[in-house]
Amino acid sequence: MEYFKVEITETGRSHLKEEPSIFNVINETFNNLDAVKEFLADHYGRMPKGRKKIYVGDGLEIGFLHSFWNKDYSHNSKSWYQTDWIAITTCDENPVLLAA
Repeated sequence: MEYFKVEITETGRSHLKEEPSIFNVINETFNNLDAVKEFLADHYGRMPKGRKKIYVGDGLEIGFLHSFWNKDYSHNSKSWYQTDWIAITTCDENPVLLAA
């Protein structure tokens, strides 16, 4: 059974010269790409453009960044610059029988 996994690592910092720190990780699974797109659009209010790509050592693209200024209006907090690392992967699960 193949499905899609979305991992969002949320980071924040109070100003752009500061190093970001991770404050939340979201893991969700979906049956198809349309559901992935719907989740991202709902989570961010629109579909992120994904222009800033994330790559690993051999040049393999593994995701993209989405950055924006955020504020917790319910607590009247100070704004912070949030950068989310978004990775979308396909997963294939197959049953494994363990021998006794």
